[in-house]
Formats: sequence, C-alpha cells, structure tokens
Amino acid sequence: MVAGNAGQERNWGPARLAGMSTVRVGMLCHGVVGGARRCLGTWQTITKPHRPNDGSPPRAGSCRRPGSVGWSFSPHLFLLLAAQALSLAVAEMALLTMDPPWSVIFQGESITLRCQGPPVHKQQPTAWYHNGKLLEHTETNTYRIQNARYKQNGRYECQSPGSTSSNSVTLSVSYELFTSPVLNVASSAEPLEGSPLNLSCITQLSPYRPHTVLWYLFYGNSTVLQGPVTSSEYQVPAVGLMDTGFYSCAVRTESSNVQKWSPRVPITIKRVPISGVSLEVWPQEGQVMEGHRLVLHCSVATGTGSISFSWHREGSAEVLGRDSRYEIPSTQQSDNGQYYCMASNGDSPARSLKVQVTVVGVSSPFCSRVRALLLLAALGTLMLGAVVVHVLTAGSRAPKGTKQQTLMEPFAPGGDV
Repeated sequence: MVAGNAGQERNWGPARLAGMSTVRVGMLCHGVVGGARRCLGTWQTITKPHRPNDGSPPRAGSCRRPGSVGWSFSPHLFLLLAAQALSLAVAEMALLTMDPPWSVIFQGESITLRCQGPPVHKQQPTAWYHNGKLLEHTETNTYRIQNARYKQNGRYECQSPGSTSSNSVTLSVSYELFTSPVLNVASSAEPLEGSPLNLSCITQLSPYRPHTVLWYLFYGNSTVLQGPVTSSEYQVPAVGLMDTGFYSCAVRTESSNVQKWSPRVPITIKRVPISGVSLEVWPQEGQVMEGHRLVLHCSVATGTGSISFSWHREGSAEVLGRDSRYEIPSTQQSDNGQYYCMASNGDSPARSLKVQVTVVGVSSPFCSRVRALLLLAALGTLMLGAVVVHVLTAGSRAPKGTKQQTLMEPFAPGGDV
C-alpha cells in the first residue's frame, strides 16, 4: 500500500498493462454464485481490453457491474490480480505502540509513537496518520510528540514499509497535570517584626500522575527566594521591615515543559506595638523647691524599631520635648501641673500615666512655718548667749577675798554672806 499526499485518503495505485485501458471494477470476479457470476469487494482501478460496447451479454469468465459495460479477463490479467491478492493476504500488519504507554498525557508532556513492521532490506519512510489524515513521513519508525498540545488529541495509525496499516491508538491530551498553585501564609499576612514567616505552595496533581515529582520556586518582590526545590514549604525565621512586599510561588515539572504561577500575595511586616510606657520623676513624689531642678524620664516595656518620645502637660497643646528625658533646670510656680509622655514606633502611640508636679515656693505656708521655726531657734540661741556673757562679766567684777556664789550654789538661810 502506498501513502498519498498529506491530507489525502489512502488509495490503491492503478495497474497498467500494454494495450489495455483502465476502468473501475471490483477486486476479483469469482465463480458462479447463486446461478450467476458476481463481482465482489471494493472497486479499484484495473485494466481490460478496450472494445466497444456491442450490448452482447458477458461471456464466460467475464463479470458485469450493474449499469457498467461488460468485459472479460485475459489469463495474464487474472494471474496479475491473483498475485496482488496473495501478497495482500500474506502482508503483515504494522504494530503501533506508545512510549510511555499512556493513553492520557498532559499539555507540555512528550510521548513517542513506534511503528513495528516486517524487516526490509532497504530503508523506506514510515507513514503516520492522525484522525485518518496523512500527518507526515519519517525516515525512522518513530514519531515524537514534543510539548503536547490539546489539538494533538485523537486517533493515530502508521504504515511501515512492507506492511499493511497498523492498529489505531487513541491519545488524549489533558489540560492540567496539576492545578494552578496558591500561596498560603501560615501565620498572619501582617506578621510582627521578629516573628517567623511560613509559606506553603499548594497544588493538586492529576490522579493519572499521582507520583509525578514537582519542583517549587518561591518569589519575594519578583526575586527568587528559594528553588527550584522539591519542598513546597518556605520559612523565614525572623522577619524585618525590609521583608514587606509581594510574595508568590511557581510549580513546574522536572523538564520545565509545564510551569504555573500563583497569584501574588501582599505581606506587610508590622513593628511590635509599644506597650508598658512608664514615667519616673526626681525628686520623688514630684515635689520640688522653687528654683531647684526637676527631671522626668520616660521608658517602654515592649516595642521594636526606632522609638520616638514626646512630653506633654495636661491642658496644654504644646509639645514640651522630644527625648526620653525631660528636665527643668530651675523650677517656677508656673511649672506646677500634671505631666505625661507618649512613645511611638511608627504605629499607634502609647501614653504613660500622669504625674503631679508641685513646685514649693517662698510664699507657701510650709515655707512660712519653716522660717518661723528657724527664727525662734535663732532667737533662743541669741538669748542664751547673752545670759552666759552677763554671768561671766559679773563674776569678773567682784572684790578680792569675797566668796563668789555660783548660780549652782544655794543660799544658806541665816548664814553669813
């Protein structure tokens, strides 16, 4: 059998003998069937002696197709047809197989068709057919389908030299070897600074290929973070603000013929919020003498990043300072009030408790009492000094031989002076 041009059906070639013309007749005229000679089989082109139609009935050894002209065989023609029929009867049918032996493949995969026929002395092309149409001829007995596409679905046949048409095999090209991946964030999509970040690339293999090895890649802001690896997990032990961005993953086969990407997922790294803001004051209790120094200090228990501070007094919109320490070198009565600080790392600020600051001035009742006590003490000291001086002075003026009586010596009643 000889293959025609691409896109054409297969046909038998015409046999030509000298002195004969061609005509469409049956395969072979057999003997009497049911009292009459019949023409059986598929019509094909053979030759017959050219003679006009005289309307006479067909002679012995001839055969007529209804509505056609009659003709008769010559012995040479009979032998030719018999030899052709015999060669077809003994011709071996080609065997078409697939490697791998999959009836279903997926887009991007590859498969090889192999046409096995009888051995021939001279290498001749092998014909390949797709859905009954000639696909192409190859010099070898294999046909390779690379990076399969859906249009390559269908029935395949082949014909190798010295053989009849092969068996048919049906190939189905499926769309999905695995589903489009989805990037899963195990923790929050807004993790805190310093916490771990766990990502998973989720996809589902076709039940036709449950053991296919897939390779994974992870991306952060379009930069490859990990891969290709066979693990579908990716972890960052401790994230920082610089890790904020868009994350995605890709899955592909080992040959990279099929590759799919997940949608991008935004991940925003948050700072650890400020908490536990406390305020210390010196002198303690917040009471300070007018003209003396007052020191306030602000601190936080938790919080990451660069922390900013601000100082405030209740009832005033003025920001008194922007450091963790606030100092008034010389306090005045106008510095009385409730003070507090605020701390922030870029997120919501946190506020301390209020501290009452009292400036003790010179006109306060407390200072008056202190000054009165000090004045009394000073006066008592002066009076005691004056008495001592008087006693000493009086003793130095007494006549000689006169017995001096000290303040501590009692007077003897009735005695001599």
